[in-house]
Amino acid sequence: MISRFLFIALTFFFVSYAVLAAPAKRPDFSRPQTFLNLADAFADEQDYYRAITEYKKVIFLFPDYEKLEWVHFQIGKMYYEGGRFAQTKHELLPLTESKDERLKFVSLNYIALSYYENQEYSNAQRLFADLQASTDGAPYVLDYTIYSGMAAAGNRKFGEAFERMSDAKKNWATKKEAGAVMNPQYGEFFDKTLPLLEKAKGLSAKNPYWAIFFSALIPGSGHFFLGEWDTGIVSFSLVGGATFLAVDGFLRDSAVQSILFTTFATGAYIGQIYSSYRTARKYNEELGDTEFRELTRQFRSLNVALQFQTRF
Repeated sequence: MISRFLFIALTFFFVSYAVLAAPAKRPDFSRPQTFLNLADAFADEQDYYRAITEYKKVIFLFPDYEKLEWVHFQIGKMYYEGGRFAQTKHELLPLTESKDERLKFVSLNYIALSYYENQEYSNAQRLFADLQASTDGAPYVLDYTIYSGMAAAGNRKFGEAFERMSDAKKNWATKKEAGAVMNPQYGEFFDKTLPLLEKAKGLSAKNPYWAIFFSALIPGSGHFFLGEWDTGIVSFSLVGGATFLAVDGFLRDSAVQSILFTTFATGAYIGQIYSSYRTARKYNEELGDTEFRELTRQFRSLNVALQFQTRF
């Protein structure tokens, strides 16, 4: 019994020693797959820039590699995941001329996503519409429609965004009624965003020249036009009070009082005209910002579902 146990122990010892003492197999750096495997490992660890370095080694060392276009695609994808959207577009745009239709399609997707993330909403909306109309894009129509709506909202075209989101909701409801398994996050997203967009599409810009006209006609009325009642009342009071004191100075032949308050009234009058113009411009520039921030917040929560369908 003891000898049998000793035999097993010695056998285990010698086998373990042989395995540990055997020289480790050296990676074959004459093959592109070695670099690609290493790049993929870095990508899995979200170390995107080291992954890019390894992918670029393949391009440099193996210029005749038959799948070189896909290596360029992987580089563009890593740039996207790393948040460098300009580099993503630079890397992927040449691939849109590829003869490989699948490669061309997925490249266009990442370019469209890069446009959106880089706040180039007009380009994003155009490209998502093209993808939506393509044959390969048929499975992703719902997501493309949502992205198009978000891009329209980014351009403050809330009426158009409302139409896109309404279409997306109809698409989602139709699939759900047909028995397809649909993520409930979509329904929650539509319930929150459609009322918000319906309210946002009623927002209208203020013409700064009308603000100038009203302010020149009656001090403070330009701010009343913009809905800034407190500022309008202050402007009216300052200009009106200074004008009254300036006239009083003239009537009393007080040169100091008349000159001082005439200067003040003139400055306040011109200032409130310019202020109403600037306020109108700022109002238009910030129009819909609050609504779009809330839309984006809702969209990011939905994007957990979207990324598995559109990020390939």
